[in-house]
Amino acid sequence: MTTPIRILIADDHPIVGDSLSIMLDTVEGFEIAGIVTNGWQVLQRLETERVDVVLTDLHMPVLNGIDLSLKIQEQHPDVRVIILTMSEEAHSIREALQAGAYGYVMKSAERPELIQAIRTVAKGERFFSPKIVMILAQLPNPDNPTGKADIADNLPLTKREIEVIRLIAQGLSNADIAETLNIAAVTVKTHRQNLMKKVGVGTAIGLMRWALKHKLLDEEV
Repeated sequence: MTTPIRILIADDHPIVGDSLSIMLDTVEGFEIAGIVTNGWQVLQRLETERVDVVLTDLHMPVLNGIDLSLKIQEQHPDVRVIILTMSEEAHSIREALQAGAYGYVMKSAERPELIQAIRTVAKGERFFSPKIVMILAQLPNPDNPTGKADIADNLPLTKREIEVIRLIAQGLSNADIAETLNIAAVTVKTHRQNLMKKVGVGTAIGLMRWALKHKLLDEEV
């Protein structure tokens, strides 16, 4: 029997916490570890219970989502944090990344997206709502302020590589992309690696920046 993904929900609005619990508790393979209303309560629960994923609001009393992510990264590095929020502010998104959050999902997201986010981060992969990926992709890159690729801009991509870029922009994991394109997950991983080498970047966000620059995401994906 597969071990369920245990989820701890942190939100200072009880109605939100209860609603999330009811929605996620019906998903196969999920188990709700509890509902708390601030970050310190999260840390207390992590000392005594097995938790795989912490689903936390960004703005909470006592300890907010960013500070909580930092504490969890330091004290419980195997626990994955997903920030669930209404905030689309670029600095909040960047702080969440720097704090070690594995996911950043809008509260306006549909149920399938949240389920996908939880399953993705539980496997040790990162997940960001497609809208968040686009915001990050348009931010200046401090490691590459000129925005220029390390290779010639006219390097051609294959049709398959463009399909993979567009699916990455939708926030799909390697496994989901593989299923969509009817190819093996290891093949998707290879495509990602080859794409990053071709355009001279080291992250999915860098890849999105490059794709935006070259208008590969202008068409509906």
